[in-house]
Amino acid sequence: MKKKLLTVFVFVMIILVSIQISIIWSSHRQTAKKSDVIIVLGCRLWGDQPSPMLAYRLDKALELYDKGYASKIIVSGSQGEDEWVTEAVAMKSYLENKGVDSEVIFKEENSFSTFENLYYSKEIMDQEEFKSAIIVTNSFHVHRSLMIANRLGMDVSSSPAKSYPNPLLITRYYIREVFAYIKDFLFSY
Repeated sequence: MKKKLLTVFVFVMIILVSIQISIIWSSHRQTAKKSDVIIVLGCRLWGDQPSPMLAYRLDKALELYDKGYASKIIVSGSQGEDEWVTEAVAMKSYLENKGVDSEVIFKEENSFSTFENLYYSKEIMDQEEFKSAIIVTNSFHVHRSLMIANRLGMDVSSSPAKSYPNPLLITRYYIREVFAYIKDFLFSY
């Protein structure tokens, strides 16, 4: 019985470590391709302001926009319980304050998860006839975001934003992402 339990434990650990390696490796392999639109995935707000993680995403999107990788931006995210506005509203305001014309920013305000961020952003893409997108999110989140986008039939590349410099927090995000990936792999779409 002990031998079987040990075998199962080792098997599970191999799977978890393999997923973690894929998550880490995926963000290093990504290069943005010129596209129709940049999709910035939502993240926590502090009141009505982007948290540092979300600001990193927005700054990366702004860098890509300024370099001409895409001429339109979709900001995606609903309103959490402790947030004063939707994440999309805060993100649009942040980008406008950095000089982006409001006419090129599309708000997606219905999503409460990564799957929904991409599902509803795809609806905007279909409506506006955008064919390709660059997904902007933090490095730990790239692998799962691309998996979901591919399942939705989206033509995407990604450009990872940097992550919060706290090593303990980043370690937590990477570990959490393994289980989020498994959940979305099994149950999303």
